[in-house]
Order: sequence, then structure tokens, then C-alpha cells
Amino acid sequence: MNKNTGIDAVITWVDGNDETHRKKRANALINEKTEYENDLKSGKDKTRFVESGELLYCILSIRRFAPWIGKIFLVTDNQRPRFMTSDFQKSQNISIVDHTEIFRDYEWALPTFNTRTIEMGLWRIPEISDQFIYFNDDFVLTSPVDKRMFFEDEKIVLMGNWKPIRSYGAIKMGINKMVSTVAKRFLGITRSMHLLLQVRSALLAGFTDKYFRIPHVPYPVRKSTLQNFFNKNPKVFENNIKFKFRNTNQFSAIFLANHLEIKANKSLLKNPEGVMMLQGEMDNIIFLGYKLNRVKKGDIKFLSIQGFERFKKDQQEKITKSLEMILK
Repeated sequence: MNKNTGIDAVITWVDGNDETHRKKRANALINEKTEYENDLKSGKDKTRFVESGELLYCILSIRRFAPWIGKIFLVTDNQRPRFMTSDFQKSQNISIVDHTEIFRDYEWALPTFNTRTIEMGLWRIPEISDQFIYFNDDFVLTSPVDKRMFFEDEKIVLMGNWKPIRSYGAIKMGINKMVSTVAKRFLGITRSMHLLLQVRSALLAGFTDKYFRIPHVPYPVRKSTLQNFFNKNPKVFENNIKFKFRNTNQFSAIFLANHLEIKANKSLLKNPEGVMMLQGEMDNIIFLGYKLNRVKKGDIKFLSIQGFERFKKDQQEKITKSLEMILK
């Protein structure tokens, strides 16, 4: 029985620049026996695995602006960040968790290079608290956050808005695939079909007309919610972890958990506020300057940095200087 009654954090991270990981990924692409229908091509893009240094800022921001968080669990594929010395790990109360730990008894699913698959196992981290917050490694807190922004009165706090569920038939999927190809080839924009992921998760939770669309922010999750669901639906778990790379047939364990909480009346729904994304594929220098000024003023609490490697060198320097100023 889990005796951890605090609130922990989980961060998923990969260093795709690492030669061992790169070769493992290349072998998986070559040896993949099944080209699944609706494979998401952007999920195999090498930029998906680029390590650009955001992880350190993510960790430091948690300790700076959410000191009430207990242990930080860093989920990796047999890797260790260069800055992660034993002293740093101990001082920041970090536990490194390998994929083999969260997929024990399901080793057939490894290796995996699919965030959606990895997220399926986060609730299986040994000793993790029942209430935890899931961070992508490019999430950064930029001003103080209270635990009540995530959990309040035994309920999960979810930021977002209700949106109608629209069907994704063969025609719409074909159009989306074509748009994604054009956007990538001519505009350099990578589309992840994130809304479809949320829709599939809501449908699985029993919603048919609408879903609660959640922005790219740290996600509060209750371990017992996912544990109970997958204990009753083991085949659903197995079918979703079989994909080594992203696939549009997948759902998200995180968004599933959120919608299960809504359905059980165990959530508090709020409008998004203090949320911002820096987008390396789209933000020009003027727009980036405007966004960073808002961050410096304290208007923003939840920052995500998408495609840091796509920013120009001077833009990257502006971002890192801003973060260092905030986190000093």
C-alpha cells in the first residue's frame, strides 16, 4: 500500500542526442515489423527527441516556485542528465526511474520512443504519491504556485474549456495528414494531432458530446484513478502501449484520468490563466520579446518551450537569460 500522502512531481525526459539512444531508435525504425495504420509521422521526427537543456530549468523552477512538492521522479530510458551529479540529485530530492521499472511485466513494449506510451506507466512508479503532477521536460514554472492550483479539497483542479467532440473519420484523417505534410515541408511546423488525443481520451472515459480541452501545462493526476481503471481494463492498457512511436489511434492516460475525475465529480474546472507557450517554429523575434516581457512581469505561471532548438541563437540566449533571471 502506498503510504506517500504528499504531492510528488514526475518529469519524462530523453536525450535523443545520445549515441546509444540514437542507434536504438534507428534499429527500432528498421526492425519495426508492423507499420501501424495511422502512424503519426511527426512522432518519428528526430526533433522529437532533441535534448536542448530545458530539463534543468524545469527542475529548478519546481524547487523555486513549488517548494511544497515532495520527490521529483525523473523517468528515463537508461540515461542520466549530464548535470545530474549525486550531490545535485540528493539536494533536489530526485529519483531516477527507468522505463523497465514502470513497464515491469510488460517488457515486450520496450524499448519505446513514444511519449504517449511512456505516460501510460507513470502511475506504476514505485512509491509515488497518490496525488502527483506530471511535467514535460520543457515545462517551466515562472512564478509561485500554490498546491491548491492542482489539488483542492480532495479534488483535482483542471484548467481548460469545454469543446464539442467532432468525429475523425477517414476523410478528416486524410485531410489532417495532408495538412501536416504541407505544414512540415513548407512552413517547418510539426503537427502532433494533440486535440484528437484529448478527444480519444474523453471518449474512453464515457464522454460522447464534448471534451474538456486542457492546455499544455503541468497536469495533476491521481494514481489510484488510473490504477483502478487499468486493473479493470488490462487489455486497454496493453493495446495502448504496443506502439513504439506515436499513433493517432492512441489515447492519453493523463487526459483519460482527467476525464474520469470529471465524470466522478472529483474535479474543479477553471478557465486557463497564466499559461504561455514559446514556439520555436512560429515565434518571431518581436513576438518572442513580447512574451518574455510578460514572463518577467510575473504575468505567467506556466511556461512551455516548444522546439527550443528551432529558435535562432540570439533568441535562445534571450530565453535562457530570462529564465536564469527568474530562477536566480
